[in-house]
Amino acid sequence: MDYSLARRRRSVDENSDGTIVITGPLIGDQQVRFPDNYEVIYSDKKVMDQEEFNDIVRDACAAIVMTNLRVDKELIDSAPKLKILSNFGVGYDNIDVKYAREKQVMVTNTPDVLTLSCAELGVALVMMTARKVVEGCQLIESGGFKGWEVDLLLGTELRGKTFGILGCGRIGQAMARIVSGFGMEMIYHNRRKLKSGIEVQLGIRYVDFQSLITDSDILVITCPLNDQNRHSFNFETFELMKKSSILVNVGRGGIIKESDLVLALREDLIGGVGLDVFENPANIPVELRLDPRVTLTPHIGSATREAREAMSALSVQAVLDVISGLKPQYMLK
Repeated sequence: MDYSLARRRRSVDENSDGTIVITGPLIGDQQVRFPDNYEVIYSDKKVMDQEEFNDIVRDACAAIVMTNLRVDKELIDSAPKLKILSNFGVGYDNIDVKYAREKQVMVTNTPDVLTLSCAELGVALVMMTARKVVEGCQLIESGGFKGWEVDLLLGTELRGKTFGILGCGRIGQAMARIVSGFGMEMIYHNRRKLKSGIEVQLGIRYVDFQSLITDSDILVITCPLNDQNRHSFNFETFELMKKSSILVNVGRGGIIKESDLVLALREDLIGGVGLDVFENPANIPVELRLDPRVTLTPHIGSATREAREAMSALSVQAVLDVISGLKPQYMLK
């Protein structure tokens, strides 16, 4: 096996208790927390590629998995020693959790610690899109800005608008708290209605999915991806939205059918878009990249030092718990 793209943190003898694979860099030198009787393999690259991961994980008892890597039935079957997949992030659509549990492989994620960072970025995307910040930056960078004008880049205020949230879980609720001072009506749609006390505390009202689509001036997607909501935002959905509406996605890219989003923007069905997640990050449609109404960020929802340090610590702790015979804190069912 060629480990030219990976490093072994310490040399171990044949009595090693197992191999732990870390598929990307951890913040805060977390590797040193693993006991000396375990071999730790991690990538020299920023994130291990799929082929390398598929090869190295075969002999592993534990793996910290970056969310760009897919863990399917075939991979799980190829790793008979595997005890835990510690997912570095809150979303876990990259892992076949059901099959992993059938094979007695625990799967964990890192919720809570990234909630505020993701919520803050979501609000930033809303405000940048509403105030045409991308267009403003492009105007200055091109040398086109010559001075103040009365009607230059007129955006829209948030006050008085209807703020809709699809997936009012941890991140959605954090966003609701942040924007509560902007004077907007807040509505949400979930698979399950929030407790009335939480609704009152947040000042938010439950609506059905279609009402969320038709009534929102600003609509933010914060939910995870599943078979039921994949491509739920398609051309038919965009036709129902207000032509002035702003759509922001900090959930999962596959919830939006990007080819239909391109068509919707071309036909002016919606007013603006802010995206931190994409169907295929390596192949974002050029129409989205060049449209000044679209604000794009490179999946940096949790990219604060505070959040990534905490995520690193949680993902390592989950592995430490399992190899010590303990139940990890955030085990997925």
